[in-house]
Amino acid sequence: MTSQDCRTDGEGRIKCATVCATDVTVVASSYSDYFGYKFIEDSIVSQQQATHWGATGMAGKRQVIMGPESGTEVYIRIVENDDMLDYEPLTTYGWNAIEITVSDVEALHENLKTSPFEIIGVPTYMDFSDKIYPMQAVGLANEAFYLNQVRGDLPDYDLPMARSFVDQTFIMVLATPDMDDAIKFYTENFGWAQGNAYFVKYSVINKAFDLPEETPHHLSMTCVGRIVNNEIDQYPEATIERACAANMLPPGIAMTSFIVEDMDKVKAPLISAPLRIDTAPYNGRRSACCVGNAGELIELIEAE
Repeated sequence: MTSQDCRTDGEGRIKCATVCATDVTVVASSYSDYFGYKFIEDSIVSQQQATHWGATGMAGKRQVIMGPESGTEVYIRIVENDDMLDYEPLTTYGWNAIEITVSDVEALHENLKTSPFEIIGVPTYMDFSDKIYPMQAVGLANEAFYLNQVRGDLPDYDLPMARSFVDQTFIMVLATPDMDDAIKFYTENFGWAQGNAYFVKYSVINKAFDLPEETPHHLSMTCVGRIVNNEIDQYPEATIERACAANMLPPGIAMTSFIVEDMDKVKAPLISAPLRIDTAPYNGRRSACCVGNAGELIELIEAE
């Protein structure tokens, strides 16, 4: 296998999912041991970086960047955070899951049975397509994963085939009280498009809220051309806001970083003026953050 990126950093590409953890080392080890992920960079959050997140209390915390064995330059960043309030995965608004393309979901399911990951959904085909075959698990930082064996493209979308056992993040899953409103944020502020909408029997949501297993949920997506980057889920009325300590990142999946072609064309209010950070995943490119309509933290990194 040749380790190299599978595509360039174009508009709307997911570049990084950020996870908060009380113990960065054990979470990183779980990704290395069970996903085959490689260490890209181990550094300290600078005051500049923490300020641009709108989370000044994160300055001085350790951060580890990890990426798939394939060499695809889409990362998971694990950030030390020892000031996290109570958090139950899949029960709050915000970034709720990281969807990753995998080569053999049945084999991965067997591996995770004896791992520190909690399996919350066994491999099951989706109602609307046999081209995607996912399972779901929760990691040591209470971060939910949709581990999806892609078996071909959908009629309207191109999906990435895995080039390593566990490859890159290709969709981020957002929980919102108002699906249409959440999608409008991305279409109006970034110029992305809304994708298809579905009603699906969503087992992990139903389990999280103790709903009947046949309960359907409304979801749609944002996309750029034929590339989907976000799944936007309308969550039940019992969903709560995610608790977050003052000046810190939220627990679980704290933010998603996307590529934009031109930062100056972004219409969303930015937390601070764009700045350049030398460490990964920025590598000297301009970056800024904003907050979406579901309260989700969004980091933008300029393509060049």
